[in-house]
Amino acid sequence: MTYRVSILDYDGLTEEEIEKMCAQEDDYAGYIKATHKGKTVLLDSDCMETEDATFSRDLSWISNALEEAYKLGVADGKKLKTK
Repeated sequence: MTYRVSILDYDGLTEEEIEKMCAQEDDYAGYIKATHKGKTVLLDSDCMETEDATFSRDLSWISNALEEAYKLGVADGKKLKTK
């Protein structure tokens, strides 16, 4: 499998990822990390203030991430088919 999605907590992040995300230790925050062929293609957090957890919050990155995963999967499938 060349595309992998992991759900992590703060302790599962590398020092580089903590710095990139400006992450702070938070018992409630979760992180989603997607890798393709060993390269991180998505790293994001569900960390938000309670008052920000509304349907008007911009979470459009999720649909973009799903579409990118699909495209990577299709490309991988085409490579396997031609071998």
